[in-house]
Amino acid sequence: MRYAPNNWYWIIGGDEANVWSSAACASIPVDDPGYTAWLAAGNTPTQAATKADLQAVFADQYPAGMLESYCAYKRWVKEQGGITLSSGTPIETDDRSQAKINGTRIVAENNASLTTQWHAADGNYYAMTSADLITMSDELQTHINNCFDIASQTLAGIADGSITTLAQIDAAFDAPMTQARKDWLKSQG
Repeated sequence: MRYAPNNWYWIIGGDEANVWSSAACASIPVDDPGYTAWLAAGNTPTQAATKADLQAVFADQYPAGMLESYCAYKRWVKEQGGITLSSGTPIETDDRSQAKINGTRIVAENNASLTTQWHAADGNYYAMTSADLITMSDELQTHINNCFDIASQTLAGIADGSITTLAQIDAAFDAPMTQARKDWLKSQG
């Protein structure tokens, strides 16, 4: 098969358990069905000494749209990755958890005396009042808004040429959210 930058695999640093997939914009296990089919078609993954070396390749070769796809992937990963509330309670933020949190907010808004047990991401149960549930929902929505705001700014940077590498996209999504940014995002809602 001829090299196709949007459908290729790389072994990074000799890691034989995982390969980087340009189609998935992620590291995947070597038993991934897409990868095994790609190998069966007679392909061989390219070796890269480090992730930085691979990023340099992508900066030179990424076809139009690949950086945007990676940005969308990173936004989804960050949104789904969980947060720790200001109370110290760690929560899941996957789609199912988002639905549960938003549902409990509706109940909490209609029952000011509600107290319930919340099963948190650390496996523990936390007693939560109506006010706690509303705060949890507010902090979740701020987190989600932050993810989409970062994506919007990152896509603008890709469009104007100021963002050209995966490392720059990673850095945008890996930056911690400051309290000032949280306050600003809450004020926009």
